[in-house]
Amino acid sequence: MKITTNSILIFFGMIALVMVACLPMAVFAAPLLRHEQPAPVDSAATVQAMVTQTIVAMTLNAPTATPIPPTSIPATNTPLPTNTPLPTATAVSYCDWVSFIKDVSIPDGTKLTAGETFTKTWRLKNRGTCTWTPDYMLVFTSGDAMGGTTAVRLSGNVYSGQTVDVSVTLTAPAKRGHFTSYWMLRNPNGVLFGYGDKANQAFYVDIRTEDLPHGTVTGNFSYPSEFNPPLTLYFENAVTGQVIQFSIPEKNPTYSVLLPNGTYYAYAWAPGYNLQGAYVNESLTMRSFIVNGGQTVSGINITDFSPHPHARGQ
Repeated sequence: MKITTNSILIFFGMIALVMVACLPMAVFAAPLLRHEQPAPVDSAATVQAMVTQTIVAMTLNAPTATPIPPTSIPATNTPLPTNTPLPTATAVSYCDWVSFIKDVSIPDGTKLTAGETFTKTWRLKNRGTCTWTPDYMLVFTSGDAMGGTTAVRLSGNVYSGQTVDVSVTLTAPAKRGHFTSYWMLRNPNGVLFGYGDKANQAFYVDIRTEDLPHGTVTGNFSYPSEFNPPLTLYFENAVTGQVIQFSIPEKNPTYSVLLPNGTYYAYAWAPGYNLQGAYVNESLTMRSFIVNGGQTVSGINITDFSPHPHARGQ
């Protein structure tokens, strides 16, 4: 049998039909039924998105936090502090009160001779509300007692606000050194008062004593004529017998000389008339006197001029 081209074509066509018939219908229907498929999905990104969405949802749906009032500190109605001004200090006043003004005499540290007598004066002001009367007194309270004076009465009334000078006569201790004596005022009830914020401070006298080598001696001559002639004045140390002499000019009825500390007799001679005068007792014997350094001994008058020498007395 002669195989022609047409026969071959028919043969293969039949085979093709058989094969198509054997394929399931799903193969042909799948392309028709398939919708457009999405692009491949990144699994990690998908998980991250789901976590984020969950957190957002939880946040949006979370209940709002309600503030809880504190329970440890109870609420009060105490007002806030304000700037309240401080109270004004009340002025203090005392019935008896001194205001010290100044030292009128013998300022602090004054140098005096041991045993020297002096007057101390303070200037004070009545700072209190009561009048100081003569029943008020200046009194020694403590420190170094200087002489026998311990109280002096005021001389008159001193009204509130007035000033007054109060004085006392004292004697420096009979030794070298630094001494302080304290004084206050005393009212008629015996209460002491002074100056300071509480009216309890004493005012004082403050001195230093030293031994000065010389003192001054003064006197006059009672010569038995209108004018005295030239004289020789003698001072004899009553202990050692040492004699110090001075020349007194004519018509010079007084004298003033410096002598070392000691005890002396004083007498004078009128050489041209052979007459002796002396500083004498009532018995007309020579009378001794004491010279202290820095002090003046006055009234050593030369009297009783006589041609006979005078005996030494006491």
